[in-house]
Amino acid sequence: MVEIIKKESDKNQDAIQTINVDHLVEGNKIFESKGVSYLKVTQGNVIKRLAIPIKSSGISEMIDEFERTKKPEPPKKRELAQPDSDWGRELKLTRKEWLWIYDVADEQYVKDLTDYQNNLGIKVVLMGMDIVIKDKDGNEIQEDERKIQAMKNMGLTGEHLNQLIKDIRALTQWQEEKESDFLAS
Repeated sequence: MVEIIKKESDKNQDAIQTINVDHLVEGNKIFESKGVSYLKVTQGNVIKRLAIPIKSSGISEMIDEFERTKKPEPPKKRELAQPDSDWGRELKLTRKEWLWIYDVADEQYVKDLTDYQNNLGIKVVLMGMDIVIKDKDGNEIQEDERKIQAMKNMGLTGEHLNQLIKDIRALTQWQEEKESDFLAS
């Protein structure tokens, strides 16, 4: 028999507190967001819910830096566009012109982009989890690669990563906006 754990309901959980800000003070962490991400694990026929503390501070800056320094660019090739070709009509060409075309279907680029997105997701999770990861001897693991390997060895799955990323983003993102924006998905 599998026991279903129901979500605990707290009447104050849905309440949003409004704070009227008339000034900001250096050093005050007014924009810091913290919360909990719930991950499902099944051990045998027992379903458990892990509550992982999360935070959002510093993540957007890390994403900007990661994008600026590590995002792959598709290869580009030079191509002669004829005025009566698809490209020529779209660009309203009146004569032949050389164009630089990005090859976003290039196999190596697609692989590099997938790796980049996976690595970015892992970096978001590592930075967004508000907990310490320790080795078997109880020492804090400092290196990202070791943290990732340790979490994989603990059974962390792609679905867990997706849930963590979603919850970290939700700390500062209005859910109503996402639900009303049909282009978001």
